[in-house]
Amino acid sequence: MSKKILLTSGVILALLFSLLLAEIVLAKTNVELENQYIRIVVNNSEADTGRFSVGTTGGDPDRDTDRNKHLIYGGDDPWTSYTTVRVGNQSWVFGNPTNRRAGRTAQYGEMLQEPKIINDTIQSAWRLGPLEVWQILSLARSSTTGLMDTARIEYEVKNTDTITHNVGLRLMLDTMLGSNDGAPFRAQDRAITSDTVYYAGEMPEFWQAFDSLADPQVISQGTLKGPHVTVPDRVYFTNWGSLADELWNFDFKPGRDFERKGEFELDSAIALFWDQVPLAPGESRNFVSHYGLGGVTIAPGELVLGVSAPNQITADAEGFQTFSIIAYVQNAGLGEARNVQAEIVLPRGLTLVGVEERINLGDLDVGETEQTGWQVRADSSVDGVLTYEVKVSAENSEPNRVERSIQIVSPAKLDVRFSGPIGISIKDEKYEPALFEAKAVVKNVGGAPAYGGSFEISLPIGLELGKGQNSKIRTGSIEPGEELPFKWLLKPTGVSGETIPYHLVISSSAGQDGITNYIMIPELKPKVWFGQPLGQERPIQVGDIFSISLWATNVRDFVGAEVDLGYDPELLEIRGGTLLIERGTLFTDQDKEPHFDWDNLIVNNAAGRVLNIKGERDDSLQRSYGTLITIHFRAKKAGTAAITVDSLRVWDENRTVPCEAINREITIQP
Repeated sequence: MSKKILLTSGVILALLFSLLLAEIVLAKTNVELENQYIRIVVNNSEADTGRFSVGTTGGDPDRDTDRNKHLIYGGDDPWTSYTTVRVGNQSWVFGNPTNRRAGRTAQYGEMLQEPKIINDTIQSAWRLGPLEVWQILSLARSSTTGLMDTARIEYEVKNTDTITHNVGLRLMLDTMLGSNDGAPFRAQDRAITSDTVYYAGEMPEFWQAFDSLADPQVISQGTLKGPHVTVPDRVYFTNWGSLADELWNFDFKPGRDFERKGEFELDSAIALFWDQVPLAPGESRNFVSHYGLGGVTIAPGELVLGVSAPNQITADAEGFQTFSIIAYVQNAGLGEARNVQAEIVLPRGLTLVGVEERINLGDLDVGETEQTGWQVRADSSVDGVLTYEVKVSAENSEPNRVERSIQIVSPAKLDVRFSGPIGISIKDEKYEPALFEAKAVVKNVGGAPAYGGSFEISLPIGLELGKGQNSKIRTGSIEPGEELPFKWLLKPTGVSGETIPYHLVISSSAGQDGITNYIMIPELKPKVWFGQPLGQERPIQVGDIFSISLWATNVRDFVGAEVDLGYDPELLEIRGGTLLIERGTLFTDQDKEPHFDWDNLIVNNAAGRVLNIKGERDDSLQRSYGTLITIHFRAKKAGTAAITVDSLRVWDENRTVPCEAINREITIQP
């Protein structure tokens, strides 16, 4: 039977044909992030959008058997794993609807951001009821291998409503070891082969899965507790069918094996629950989990010994940090191994917490695997790499031993430089430049990676983002010594006239404070003014025809204007009367025909007056920037001619708007 599909008669060929077509289309639409160890694939087809799978590329560099293997079922067609966001009594599933078993009856939301690679992460977002939910997937270091062979799975949930909601999240992963869907989970001192739950108070640091300690094809690991993940309130190990059919609570029976509900195959899965808590209006909460490859140092022998523990520990403020060391022992001999003992030997700087160095594992049958562990405290005042040893022995078998090291490093620390211009100017009644760049340069000067960073620019009245930008930039990991540049293009809105602050808000595991920059933005005042003469490539001379436009700029909610102009009749004339006058751009729209009062317009060359210039729009402009009128003059004599605004009224929908009027002088050469 095909995995995850319960077939009925008459539909087999149709389903196979549909799946074949789906694979052809999906291969073109997936969004992928990969390195030499693993890859993350996010579905970007019409159905199941946002769901993801994880698999190996090269896998463990010391093992040839785990190349191009599944870690989360799905490959190029992810659909069996999904994430539920619980809001009050409603369950929403992240992503687009599905027509398959996993979450088929769920409630779905509206896509805000299709899956896209941004800053070495795959980001996507949906609106789920009153929430905006982002999924951010990236590559991270495994806690036990020290390699970038782990998927970092993060959800950022923001309440966009005006009231508080109780919000929780369930992350369901359809785990798989290559082609093996029935290998036991291993956590602390237990091999888990039936429905099992752990609660926050007893949460293991990580769980691992492998098919054989003597010859593991793939070793997978989920990290549940540590400095870079959000500890779940509950984690369930169970069968995929139960989790696929139910969106939140599900059919859970302690002691039941992992046979897929409704079918007859072993099919394991895991569900991490973060229980509902109040989320206030505007408040955000992040949920982070790690899943990828696990590191087990294996020594072959009659007693195969494998040891797994964190590869690196970050020193904390108190100078101490605790971690688990797990030992796996498999009897690979020809007979029963009697009275098997496991022992740990620690160097200075590492001490045991609450357990004995030597642990009795009892008798092991041929092929049987047992596991145990120790809780160890690292004194972070001891720098560098510490090496410890785990030994195993039996009455009738050769002993075995494994050495493994742990590195103690300083915490992640971000050095952030945030820069921008100290001020901008005004040219032709517009800001110069119209857009300016605010730049952040972030460098991790600590000893550990910084995970889950976001850098958000917070803008006051007077500034806004340039078109098509997001205020928040989310990142994956920032490795020690790594430097990343970010920038935003900012646009003044014209409501200032003073020095205003704008802020860089930093969210990171490194705990860096935000930074404030200041910029002087002059006020754009409402003005009516004459532009430079048009149509002249040289100074104006007697006999020249030239054009002057009257501009109305930075008038809020502009509707209309009425103007009388004056000019020197000894030096200038308007030949052709009103025929040499053009209405301005503020009264010329493609979709509408604003009213311009041609009937009452008067040109009096003898007096040097243009009277009753009047135009009015049917709709208001948020901020005017255009011409009221353009006049074509002829230069009659040499001299300096003044062109003046003799009377002026500008209005919006409700009132007259005060405007400064600026006259112009024109020099005419002989």
